[in-house]
Amino acid sequence: MVNRGKTSFFKERRRIITVLSIIVLIGIQFYRPGKNVQKKSLYNDFLRNEKAPENIAELIKNSCYSCHSDYTDYYWYDHIAPASWYVDNHIKEAKSHLNFSKWRRMDYRDKRANLSRIVTELNEDKMPLASYTIMHPEAKLTENEKKKIIDWLYTIEVR
Repeated sequence: MVNRGKTSFFKERRRIITVLSIIVLIGIQFYRPGKNVQKKSLYNDFLRNEKAPENIAELIKNSCYSCHSDYTDYYWYDHIAPASWYVDNHIKEAKSHLNFSKWRRMDYRDKRANLSRIVTELNEDKMPLASYTIMHPEAKLTENEKKKIIDWLYTIEVR
């Protein structure tokens, strides 16, 4: 003999959990982190100040600028919590290491250190992050593209 009271209890419990989950998911959409989109002032920008060739600038913009500058290109899923929280934290952390939008304001030592770090990160396949290129395959750099960027970085005379 089947105990129908137990079965209906579990169905009711599952329904309540589902409804509460939906309410929470909708509720968290009302907390939105600030967007990383500043006024397009290129005065302090790395690519402008270092006069990057167009092909190099395009590679760096596609692979680095969304996280390491004040000009993030957001995708539709970047606006949905909790993914939006992850993206916001990731960008803040990335910019704490290197923000291309503040290049001109950096002192000589910081610029030299950052250029060296960029070369190391590219050579060791640490950048762009694999977690980023999964969702943005166009940001993945080929060995040839990395070499072009690195070769250009070595030509920069830091001031």
